[in-house]
Amino acid sequence: MSIDFRVHDFAYPVGILRLRRFIEKSQWLPLEKLRAYQEERLRAIVEQAYDHVPYYRRLFDERRLKPRDIRKIEDLKKLPFLTRENVRRNFRELRADNANRFHPSLEKTTGTTGTPLRFLIDKSSSILEFVYYWRYWSWAGYRLGDCFADVRWDFFSRGGDVTEKAWHFQPHLRRLLLNATRISRQRIAEYAKALRKYRPRFIRGRPTNLYCLALLLREDGFDDISFEAAFTGGEMVMPELRETIEKTFGCKVLDSYGHMEKCMAVNQCSEGGYHINLEYGILELVDAKPSEDGCAVGRVACTSLHKMAMPFLRYAIEDVLEVYPDEKRCPCGRSLPLVKAVHGRVRPIILAPDGRPITTVAGPFHSVKGVRSFQFVYEELGRFVVRIVKGNGYSLGTEQVLKLWLSKLIGDGVRVEMEYVSEKDLERDSWGNIQMVISRVETSPGGLFPASRTSE
Repeated sequence: MSIDFRVHDFAYPVGILRLRRFIEKSQWLPLEKLRAYQEERLRAIVEQAYDHVPYYRRLFDERRLKPRDIRKIEDLKKLPFLTRENVRRNFRELRADNANRFHPSLEKTTGTTGTPLRFLIDKSSSILEFVYYWRYWSWAGYRLGDCFADVRWDFFSRGGDVTEKAWHFQPHLRRLLLNATRISRQRIAEYAKALRKYRPRFIRGRPTNLYCLALLLREDGFDDISFEAAFTGGEMVMPELRETIEKTFGCKVLDSYGHMEKCMAVNQCSEGGYHINLEYGILELVDAKPSEDGCAVGRVACTSLHKMAMPFLRYAIEDVLEVYPDEKRCPCGRSLPLVKAVHGRVRPIILAPDGRPITTVAGPFHSVKGVRSFQFVYEELGRFVVRIVKGNGYSLGTEQVLKLWLSKLIGDGVRVEMEYVSEKDLERDSWGNIQMVISRVETSPGGLFPASRTSE
């Protein structure tokens, strides 16, 4: 998931405040009332899908279904799953014929599996995302307008270039942007200077980025930098990463899980519970199996409750969740159901020859056409292999652009090899998911970080 806090996020104050008031109350409502809200929203989404989305109109007609046949959550089983391949092949048919009414914008993601995808988000889904994060962060004491640090790569990697700038402050948003691609021992003092100057109350980023930042700050003696909370997402926060971040910054890590397509969201409260945000979307577990402690384990399928320009019904993704029974309650007292664990989003930490941790490799693949899937493999010191599954539009020019991007991202003195394979040749984890990043190097150069490991 992403949180950007761009100026246009404030463009719908009435919608934001109305939804904000509702979800501040809804987190305490009885579970049956939350389910009733989901079904009310589901009926509106289904009507929009049938009336205005060619893909779903055809799907319903083929199965002799009408919107009135999908009234309850269990009725969704009458529909097939929507896969990433369906979205890729049917992008135009999945766009509502009245999409412009909802102010759509195009988004791209590689997800967690290295498979690029494009889709639409719109006004209602943007309002939802903004309000969701507002509530999530407020659980840690955040108030709109508080200064926060944001460790990311995309702001600093635009137009085919990767800037050397370590940070940038946006006074209108009270946001200190920290360049995730340039964190290193040689430059850690620049990051410390910016954090000391602006004193953000909170910090957010991928666990591996925050871990590398925290470890280098601690090792270089910058022990006066602290936050009220650290917000993580995008990958699993492993115990050793959580411990380092919390000890260094003197705060709790509040983790989250979701995806750019905006169909579901899970986030952690200060009591440690991972809450499913029922107001956001409907979660299904595909082929769920019981675990020893009474949880259900299965792959994720989810239905958007606020996306109108491009509704997703039963959108199947490869992540695996372990969910507690509904009667399980968090000590915080919220009625939102709980996730025990997210499986399969582990990323190794890889060091470039100049000592920078490489924690983001998906960026270049957002900017080219024709890459169906990819896998980034650290084969040996100074040598990387990028396995690519070609799609429509891939060319020699695509390869050259990718090599240029990767050289800027990784740095000089590195050999990057392209290897063209089929999807079945990509290595998978124990859950059957494609691993976006693999490391075969057991010991990190210079001993700065723990031994890199293969995602398992």
